[in-house]
Amino acid sequence: MSKPKSLPSTARRRTGLHPYHLRVILVVLATGLYFLTNIQRVAIPGAIFSILQQDLGASAPAITALGSSFMYIYACCQLVTGVLAERYGGIRVMLVGAMFFCLGSLIFPYSSSLPWLYFARALAGLGASSFYLCLIKEIKHCSSDKNFSIMLSFMVLSGFCGGIVANAPFVACVELMGWRRLLLLLAQLSLLLYVLFALCSRGVRKPPIRQEMRFNLKTFATVLRVRHNLHVYTFSGINFGMYYVIQTVIGKKFIEDYCGMSSNNAALIFSLMAILSALSGLSFATMSRMLGNRRCLFLRIAGVMGIIDFSIIVLHLVMDWRSPYLAVFFCLLALTASTASITVPLMHETNDPDKAGSAISIMNFVSFIFVAILGNVVGYLMNLHAPLRDASGVLVYSRGSYLAVFLVLLTLSFFSANSAWRLQETMGKRRKVR
Repeated sequence: MSKPKSLPSTARRRTGLHPYHLRVILVVLATGLYFLTNIQRVAIPGAIFSILQQDLGASAPAITALGSSFMYIYACCQLVTGVLAERYGGIRVMLVGAMFFCLGSLIFPYSSSLPWLYFARALAGLGASSFYLCLIKEIKHCSSDKNFSIMLSFMVLSGFCGGIVANAPFVACVELMGWRRLLLLLAQLSLLLYVLFALCSRGVRKPPIRQEMRFNLKTFATVLRVRHNLHVYTFSGINFGMYYVIQTVIGKKFIEDYCGMSSNNAALIFSLMAILSALSGLSFATMSRMLGNRRCLFLRIAGVMGIIDFSIIVLHLVMDWRSPYLAVFFCLLALTASTASITVPLMHETNDPDKAGSAISIMNFVSFIFVAILGNVVGYLMNLHAPLRDASGVLVYSRGSYLAVFLVLLTLSFFSANSAWRLQETMGKRRKVR
């Protein structure tokens, strides 16, 4: 790893550390915060859906909205975070973002009314949206080209680990101490990392503010006029949205209600799904390279897999076949969920270099806005039929409610597959598309 030029000795006198080492520590601390944002993003409401519903006395739409209130603002911020990072530098943006994330994380466990809970989730989503792109920028700044991909892979892995922890380990801890105490503990850990990050950032020279960097709607409009980009957005938005709404909103509740699986076993399934999703991203990238940088082949496989999975689940619901083996099809869905290692290079190869960043920002926005919208839709569909209350007071939703949910997901999977088959292969080379 090559060291950047050293600062004047003020930073070293303050901390006793070389500015380069301080910058590496900042990246480590920010990666820890990124890990915690992923726990918050995945665990609520999916991992503790029934517990939240029972404690808050709320309907399914009200509980799914806890996820959507995070996701709507998280998605919208994807469009501007890149511009802010280029204008102000990653450290400045993360300092502000982490403050909002910590504030939202602290408010949530102390809140009892739904409006305050939604407000806390929105604050956390606003702050969490700053980390991914800013961390990439800071990792690029403190690593050589040779080591950049290795450091980046550790950051991405920390995000996936957050998703894994947000299921089985999270549920086990909730049983030990309750969800409010656990979330308060996580908020306090976030605050500790933020304070350390803020203190260390004082010893690092910030880049000058680039006044010329502005949010340009014309660039986004140019990108959206390319039909090929629209097909990528349709595929990635639906494919990611369907997986993520299963992973973070409805999947665990469905496995418990319809398949009769215990909460702990269901949580283990969804931790496994997070692991498979992480492995699939690496596997897709490796196999793409082995096959001459083919891209679209893997996206088409993902599209078809979605149709097969949801068709089998709908068939089970129609025939009223209740089996824990349905969890296998969720795991198969996870194997084709992480397609960013394919779609991001594809966007670079089919867009002008000065437009590729904006194209990817829009793709991130579309992916997370689909998660937010589907979260709301699923909540309302679950309320189509009145749930029953079991002996422990937990609301159990009917086969009809889940059938409505999975019919919608099956319909969307056809649109996703159709878009995947309309994409043009690049073989790792730049290609002009329309």
